Amino acid sequence: MDLSASLRTAPLQPRARAFADYWLTLAKMDLIPHRRDFDPAALTAVLDTFMIFEITDPDCFKIRLAGTTVTENYGREVTGANYLDLRSPEERPITRAAMTLIVTHPCAQRVRQELLTAEGILRRSESLGLPMRDENGDARLMYYQVDNAEITDYRTREERYVLSKKTVTRQFLDIGNGTPDFAHVGDVD
Repeated sequence: MDLSASLRTAPLQPRARAFADYWLTLAKMDLIPHRRDFDPAALTAVLDTFMIFEITDPDCFKIRLAGTTVTENYGREVTGANYLDLRSPEERPITRAAMTLIVTHPCAQRVRQELLTAEGILRRSESLGLPMRDENGDARLMYYQVDNAEITDYRTREERYVLSKKTVTRQFLDIGNGTPDFAHVGDVD
């Protein structure tokens, strides 16, 4: 596994690459752009696959936005929920630590997960998370592009509803500050 992979050169899914390339063009303060500079119109083709998180306290990663595809995959509205409540008790501390590093180190995070649907179908997902500053200039936001299978790939709504997630691989990507020390899960090619 290449622990020093750069966001510029990492092999990403096409929608994640579009997001990364746009994020790299934004003006930054200490490596992190301000959300006021993020223009959703620049990424209209992938916004339905976005999630925006805000760290409101160490144990709350509030979902500020869940795109329509993300909401449809959960089978319910998740905007406003604490993302950690959607993770298994075993994965919460690891998820909290890894997501916190995105804004404190700062760096990008590429995560591959296995999703179990309501009909027992195992799906795969890949997400790319990048840091963002809030309206006060604080680095408390994380923008994620979630590259799940398309909703249209499933015959019934239940086939796509996510019941549980398990992280299979996690990789931090350098955005100019190197990659943090972290107990990595799996290998990322």
